[in-house]
Amino acid sequence: MAALFLRDTAGHCMLSPRLFLASTTLLKRFTSKISAAVEPEVLSDLEKENIKHRKHPGIVKPNHVELPQQLSDALKRILGDHPLRKVVHDSQLLNRYIKSRHPPPSQEEVEHRKQLIVEEVNAKLPLERLSTLSEEEATRWQRKRELEINRRLGQRVYAWKRIDYGAYEAVVYAIGRAAQEYAVLTRVLSELQQRDVQFKPRSFFDFGSGIGTGMWVASELWRDSIFEYYNVDRSREMNELSELILQGGLENKQRSLKNVFYRQFLPAIVTKYELVVISHTLFELSDQQQREEVLLNLWRKCDGYMVIVEEGTRRGSELVNEARMFLLKSALQADEKAHTLAPCPHDQRCPRLSDLADRTPCNFPITYAPLRISSDVKSDRASSLYSYVILKKGATADATRPWPRIVRPTLVRSKHSICRTCTAAGNLQEVIFTAAKHGKQAYRCARVSRWGDRLPMELGTPETKPSKPSKAETTLLDELA
Repeated sequence: MAALFLRDTAGHCMLSPRLFLASTTLLKRFTSKISAAVEPEVLSDLEKENIKHRKHPGIVKPNHVELPQQLSDALKRILGDHPLRKVVHDSQLLNRYIKSRHPPPSQEEVEHRKQLIVEEVNAKLPLERLSTLSEEEATRWQRKRELEINRRLGQRVYAWKRIDYGAYEAVVYAIGRAAQEYAVLTRVLSELQQRDVQFKPRSFFDFGSGIGTGMWVASELWRDSIFEYYNVDRSREMNELSELILQGGLENKQRSLKNVFYRQFLPAIVTKYELVVISHTLFELSDQQQREEVLLNLWRKCDGYMVIVEEGTRRGSELVNEARMFLLKSALQADEKAHTLAPCPHDQRCPRLSDLADRTPCNFPITYAPLRISSDVKSDRASSLYSYVILKKGATADATRPWPRIVRPTLVRSKHSICRTCTAAGNLQEVIFTAAKHGKQAYRCARVSRWGDRLPMELGTPETKPSKPSKAETTLLDELA
């Protein structure tokens, strides 16, 4: 029998290398199997071929969005006498800047970073040297030390400032952002419409309305039911441009929508609105306290659904989740019913953001047709990532809410597909679907589902069991026996 133990040069007893290799190999060779049961009604429809797999009820549409021709023409008209190349160039710069933004740092964050920098500078310029310097030299040395601290602080603390939109900046924003934001809100609000077909909002409220993108989408989806559109944006020029776009880009023309109201500040009167939207606005609020005050004010106005949308960056994802958890907690404290409709199938903290080592944001993709106003736009398709949440105020009767959401691209391989999902238990779960393990219907549903879709099924608890050792491992164990 092979020796199980050896002695090292110091005389200590240790496992033989072969036994150590065998033990660690066998410990690592575990496989995980997760059951997946397709919802009975969906399963029946699939088996009877009432619906196709690529159109199962978990599919979220649309995947590609184009601006309506009427809006596209209006946006081209608002350019007026502005130089086209300069507007296009500035819109690209603005887009890049918005995507790179961070929220303003809190005072605690600034103080913490400053303390770390002071410790670094003290190591380089120790305070003990002051006692060896003359008064003039000490003053000069102290000034040098303070400049070094401020220089490092400026490099490491994000210099947040609010974006002020004048008349020209509003046009630049419209040209650079209209198609993208229209696509994102179309995708988000279309999902709300698909999930709650009985929801017919009669009133719409948009905080940080900008050029009115949310209003355009809402009017496309619920034109027959909405009788009031209330837009709030602190920029008077933005409001004026939004109104001009409603007039088709032509002054003195009648608006294409009725009962549209504009304000620069949140109204003090608490009037209820069935659909409340705050889109691409949280970064413009000066600190967490102001964000919470605004969110709570909007939540009081909400009498149905509240939709929050931001850029799909890590910071944007964090702001959306912060808002979601704050509003759910506020509702709980007020003894109100509130639930997350999308994208999360649960009301817990986002599992992706709970892991501080994982810097991946919770975001979703959309492709859209960019506004073609010059030869610089060479592609008919562009893509964007966004983060969002749809909150339901009151009880929910959505039986499909626990369906897992696909949170990363589906990996379609030969005879298997891999879906990374967020589950109703508030966990991130990877499932390897095969027809043999999960059945033909579940496998085909997973195969055609994409990032952002839901799987119309219930996932079981992962079952972990050791897999059979390979031939080499079996031989190794026989030799050790």
